[in-house]
Amino acid sequence: MTPVPHLPPSAERLRCARTDLWKRAEAGGVGGFAWEYAHLVDHYFEDRIREAGAQRFAFALVAVGGYGRGRLCPGSDIDVLVLFKRRIPSSADAFVKALLFPLWDLGLDLGHGVRSVSDCVSLARKDFQVLASLMDARPLAGDAEVFETFRAAFKAKVLRKKGDSFARSLREHNETRLAQYGDATGMLEPELKNGLGGLRDGQQVAWLSRVLEASGRKPVFLPEELSRLRDDQAFLNRVRTALHLAAGRKNDRLFFDLQPPTARLMGFGSRDDSPEAAGRSVEFFLSRLHQSMTRIKTMREALFQEGFRPRGNGPLPELSVGNLDAGPEGIFFKSQAAATPDNVLGAFLESARSGLPLTWGARRMVRSNPARFAAGLVDRKETLSTLVEIFKAPHGEVACQGLVETRLLPAVFPEFGDVEHLIQFNDYHVHPVGRHTLATVALLSKFLAGDGEWTGEIGERIGYRDAIILLLAGFFHDLGKGEPHHSKAGADIARDVLNRYERETTLVEEVAFLVEQHLLLPATATRRDLSDERVAAEMAAVAENADRLDMLYLLSVADSMATGPRAWNAWTRSLLKELYFKVKNLLEHGPLSEPDAARRPALTRSAVLEAAADADRDFADAAMRAMPMRAFLALDAPAIAAHIELVKRLWADVAEDRMRKPSTIGGKGVNLVRARPGKAKNTYELTVAAVDQPGLFATIAGAISLHGLNILAADIFTWKDGTAVDVFTVADPPENLYAEEVWARVKRSIGYALTGRLDLSARLEERKNSPLTRHRSGPRLKPIVTVDNKASDFYTVIEVAATDRTGFLFDMARTLAAHRLSIHLAKIATIKGRAADVFHVRTQDGLRLTDENRIRALKKDLLNAASMA
Repeated sequence: MTPVPHLPPSAERLRCARTDLWKRAEAGGVGGFAWEYAHLVDHYFEDRIREAGAQRFAFALVAVGGYGRGRLCPGSDIDVLVLFKRRIPSSADAFVKALLFPLWDLGLDLGHGVRSVSDCVSLARKDFQVLASLMDARPLAGDAEVFETFRAAFKAKVLRKKGDSFARSLREHNETRLAQYGDATGMLEPELKNGLGGLRDGQQVAWLSRVLEASGRKPVFLPEELSRLRDDQAFLNRVRTALHLAAGRKNDRLFFDLQPPTARLMGFGSRDDSPEAAGRSVEFFLSRLHQSMTRIKTMREALFQEGFRPRGNGPLPELSVGNLDAGPEGIFFKSQAAATPDNVLGAFLESARSGLPLTWGARRMVRSNPARFAAGLVDRKETLSTLVEIFKAPHGEVACQGLVETRLLPAVFPEFGDVEHLIQFNDYHVHPVGRHTLATVALLSKFLAGDGEWTGEIGERIGYRDAIILLLAGFFHDLGKGEPHHSKAGADIARDVLNRYERETTLVEEVAFLVEQHLLLPATATRRDLSDERVAAEMAAVAENADRLDMLYLLSVADSMATGPRAWNAWTRSLLKELYFKVKNLLEHGPLSEPDAARRPALTRSAVLEAAADADRDFADAAMRAMPMRAFLALDAPAIAAHIELVKRLWADVAEDRMRKPSTIGGKGVNLVRARPGKAKNTYELTVAAVDQPGLFATIAGAISLHGLNILAADIFTWKDGTAVDVFTVADPPENLYAEEVWARVKRSIGYALTGRLDLSARLEERKNSPLTRHRSGPRLKPIVTVDNKASDFYTVIEVAATDRTGFLFDMARTLAAHRLSIHLAKIATIKGRAADVFHVRTQDGLRLTDENRIRALKKDLLNAASMA
């Protein structure tokens, strides 16, 4: 390795050693990296001080922050303090420069301070960030007396007197961390340092444990518990090291694209793995990571609850279960030796009723041998009844967290433990299965208590027995995860467990039904044509009665909300609600009679004609005769009237355009765009009218995507007279753009593209590769294409599921057009964690696509188009 000019020998040795350390780490040796890197920097300072020669003043060189803890990740700052006993000598400046300048020459991020002992104490008493950095002060070189003077003063004047204030500031800081970085224990892309459950939580436990010791108070944790915490912290440090190496820079957010290389550096999988094996390796890695972060977060919460409780606690609850008492720190056993299985489960029930957690000592007792208590609870009817009571209680979430943390819940229900830490490597499921399950149960409990504008109204109608069924269904609904058909597997698990717990057959089958069908309503709402009466009739046939439909709807909503924003947003909420109302109406008022169904188009026509002006009635009548019959099922009279008005203006513009241009292009690029707020919050409905021509839908979809709009659905109405009216539902435009300006741009882009003046494919590629484009963060997943001729009597339903990207819908629509298929309905759904475009199509003959050779060719081309980066 060629030496760098002007570097002193100590810095040159550090440079060479760092290069070697990086090479070994990138080859997979991240274990011990953080300690070894800190050790290398320690050696540099020792050598550099010797090179600088003897000084006329007494000083101590002190490492603080992460460097003080003896852990440096690749992107970590190196924070040091040059400390003096009293005043800072004037000659210290040259000495400090000699120590630090070579590190800056190496391009390292360096933080430094030059202070006296009294300066440090004074600043620490006023600034809790300074206090936190000094908590980990570690002497590197210099006069030991200087550092001992600082340590004694810091303990006496800061820790003993300001420790509780420090804890309060940390509590407030944790609220800021939650808002800014999120709860890392349940995030798709956790923030390893500042997210709740991250490295900062473990540091707080260490700091506040020292505060308790300095003030002579009883410690909360045993030495072996702190040892386990250090192991979890060490694992997080290794992950952070691997993340910095994978990113090639300092970065503490574990983004999706960095998860596979980070997992490989951590020893989970290899570069030779298939995509499926690599995905499983990432899931195992994330599962291990979330377990460590959850334990760290739990210890931090317990320390604040028991060692540094906020002032103004309310009255303590009166407990009805024997051998229990409550204090501000939580619920505890009067005699741990007398604790029985029923007593322990009763403690969690009291926790669910009061909101007080079990104390750390009480949880330690359960955690030390959960199998002993579980042995007296397994397969007992009363156990399941108590668990349901815990689920129903006002603070069931608190108790469930304790049941999981102490390992009692998985010990009693091993089916839960089997999938508790299962994580799916996609950007759809926010939480591991265990946490998702309990979040679903908690939401159902809130619905049953009347929480939620609409869900609460339905929940309050649910009877006592049905509430039990619903909560049990929420608990079992995802316990079949990992199996090819997890809903059916979950139903089988529910039957097996409930039969063991001696539940009556009717209840068992009701729970199993809800579990097996819990995806039915969301899948139907987001993928089927809700204007098709057959859809509501099919759902009604499955639900059989209104009470069952209510439970199925609430379970679907809770499951979707607990899954994440991709599964539950304003658009999916509106679709699910629309489907629910249609099915509910069918179940409560009977099947729609054939005369009513047949009269609907006639009634709509009459309403439109009656509202039209005298001069417009002939045009309106002719327009409605040209409309497809599906328009009268999907649209109401005002919407149809608006379409007619838009088409009338379109043909006037087309006539004018044809007078000015050659017949080959005249009218070809003319289009009109009408925008209005959509039926779901934060959405717009764009109605685009144009002369029908090959590739029109793809062109409109491409123009909309080109301007940064997220398409949620599309209804395509092709008239007999050659008019196309396409209705797109889109999310709100980007915040920095005015909506009216966006619609005008979309209209111009459609016109330019239809007349050959805009290459949409090239422009979308430019946008996709632009650094200004905000890409959806998510793993690249293998595309899935299905062709279904059973879901509809009139259309072939094609689903293309793949990693979402700019222009995805445009590419799919172009491929369908190339296969001479006309699109009548398009929806954006999510299938197996992938963004999916669902198309209802027909051939040019107006029939479903049934030719197997054409289907195979279509699948191949769609897969190729979906696989494009």
